[in-house]
Amino acid sequence: MAQFFKASSTNKQHNKIIKQCVIEKLDHQGRGMLFHQNKPMFVEGGLVGEVVDVSVDENKKRYKKASILKIQRKSDLRVEPECKHYQECGGCHLQHIEQATQIEVKQQGLSDLFARFAKHRPSQLEATLTSDAWHYRRCARFGVIYDRKTKKVQMGFRRSASSQLINQEMCLVLKEELSDLILPIKSLLNSLQGKMDLGHIELLKADNTIAVLLRHLKPLSKQDIGLIQEFANVHALQFYAQSNPTTISCLTEQSQLSYTLPEQDCTFEFNIDDFVQVNGAVNEKMVQQAINWLELSSTDCVLDLFCGLGNFSLPIAKQVEKVVAVEGVQKMVQRGTDNAQKSHLNNIQFFQADLSDLNSLKADWAKQSYNKILLDPARAGAAECMDFVANQKPSHIVYVSCDPVTLARDSALLLAKGYKLTKLGLIDMFPQTAHMESMALFTKISHN
Repeated sequence: MAQFFKASSTNKQHNKIIKQCVIEKLDHQGRGMLFHQNKPMFVEGGLVGEVVDVSVDENKKRYKKASILKIQRKSDLRVEPECKHYQECGGCHLQHIEQATQIEVKQQGLSDLFARFAKHRPSQLEATLTSDAWHYRRCARFGVIYDRKTKKVQMGFRRSASSQLINQEMCLVLKEELSDLILPIKSLLNSLQGKMDLGHIELLKADNTIAVLLRHLKPLSKQDIGLIQEFANVHALQFYAQSNPTTISCLTEQSQLSYTLPEQDCTFEFNIDDFVQVNGAVNEKMVQQAINWLELSSTDCVLDLFCGLGNFSLPIAKQVEKVVAVEGVQKMVQRGTDNAQKSHLNNIQFFQADLSDLNSLKADWAKQSYNKILLDPARAGAAECMDFVANQKPSHIVYVSCDPVTLARDSALLLAKGYKLTKLGLIDMFPQTAHMESMALFTKISHN
């Protein structure tokens, strides 16, 4: 969720310059940290041992945030950021740290957060799931704004701590085929008659094609549709137009978007507005690790909560007696059902349910028994259904998390209900960023 700074009476030192600050450590987001006037001060881009001059950007009651004006003494760990947009883009904040060190920082952060919020520090972490540090993203959304002064369309990511867009030319974490489209698409948008009425634009690389989704606020003219179709033909891609949140049309010849998990022999069809994991290489490793940790057998009955389009459900179904997959978004339930049918998997059922609503846990699917459970919730976690999960008394629970704080919070209940944390590992889904995904395995404590 975006956070916006609001000036207050606690901000009297806003923009105060402090010289010769020594960075003491890194926090779990990779920010430099020190203590100033008995408050923690977070310094974006600072590394341990560096001496820096900073400008205080926020002075809150419990902490300060500052930005570096000058590095007086550099750390040996500092590397030169590779992206030309690094200093202005709000995306990849850790490019000044080599990837192996980034992973160490995230591992320590995961362990510390777990100890803080679950009151349990894991003895060790499993090997981190990684991918190439660059060109790993297969989808991204760019802001689009018409500048009335220059009469040109701006397209790019947001500036750091700002709603303004950078003058995007490339992106080193995007798949190269997508990065190479940034300037041509910007040129296309500037050629449209309706360029004043555009929203955002999304790029996606499926296994079988490249797709573009343009949000427009007013109907596209015939001329603009023709320009888009010509562009799509030249660049061999599918082009979609979205006039409102529920109406999307394909302006070109359309083939079904899909991605595969080769090791599991699974193909997933999806639509341009469906959620898919952005890092395909890490996703393959993540699914395989979940399968390994669940120790699946042909007699297992598995419950997959927050299942999406079946990213885990289908591979699991190939190895067990039965899978019940539950998801809050109806269109994803339908997508999962369709994918299962096309894969000839008859031992899996998909259900729609709001898992934050306790009443949903009274449905027929919730009255069945499961000996193994996987859950992959959104950032908010799964607090409302953790009692239900524990009361099923499964032998194995695999929790895939995109927020270590909510994972730790939810884990505390499992630890109190007779489960032990058997494995915990980092999933580096987003290299060059502070974002942490992780996977935890809980097993039932035997009282024999």
